[in-house]
Amino acid sequence: MLEARAQGVDFSSTLTLGKQKNNMTPKELAYLRTSYSIGPHPNSDKLLKYRSYSDFFFSHYLGVKKLSIIDYSGYENADILHDLNHLVPKHLEESFDVVIDGGTLEHIFNFPTAIKNCMMMVRNGGSIFIFSMANNHCGHGFYQFSPELFFRIFEESNGFEIKNMVLVKHPFPGAELSRRQECYKVSDPLAIGRRASLVSRSPVGIMVHAIKISRGPIFPRFPNQSDYRSRWSNKNVREISVIEKNMF
Repeated sequence: MLEARAQGVDFSSTLTLGKQKNNMTPKELAYLRTSYSIGPHPNSDKLLKYRSYSDFFFSHYLGVKKLSIIDYSGYENADILHDLNHLVPKHLEESFDVVIDGGTLEHIFNFPTAIKNCMMMVRNGGSIFIFSMANNHCGHGFYQFSPELFFRIFEESNGFEIKNMVLVKHPFPGAELSRRQECYKVSDPLAIGRRASLVSRSPVGIMVHAIKISRGPIFPRFPNQSDYRSRWSNKNVREISVIEKNMF
């Protein structure tokens, strides 16, 4: 997100799905301040302790002026109470410059409606950031997500484009609890003409940055996997193997 801000993304009005916590060590935060020329703050040690709430990070590091939290319940003092299994009310549509999912979507049973809510709540020109599970997290939530799912969701036909997508390999139990991570940029299967598959020994998370490029209906047609779309249109596509092993 800091890289996105450096490239011009405006975080002024930001919505998070649930209350977010800081999982970065003081050393990591110092590295980010140096890398992105973020000035010191006299109370940063108190306001941004490990596993504390991330409100200060959003304001001081990302330039958030108004931070809103949407949640199923008010136990963490969310200012918007809503069950994301159901569509959000009209007054929340196009209300935020940025919508951030730090690990909520995989826990929502009605995922198509939940992701549609995120797409509706962000303004035209705004960004959606998703940090979720991709592999070897069976039992963590209802779902783990493949890169192709997000490539097909955030298409021009739905008013979006993918700016960046990264897979993060990390030790068990989670990326936020590990200092050892490896990142891999993901190509769109539609662009490369085949599935972007992996089999990994370690857990893998997924990070997505999508931009809203136009207003219009979301999911006028439900997404289809790209290799089947190519076959249906009689385009050349590589034969699909049962599993393509890209072992980490």
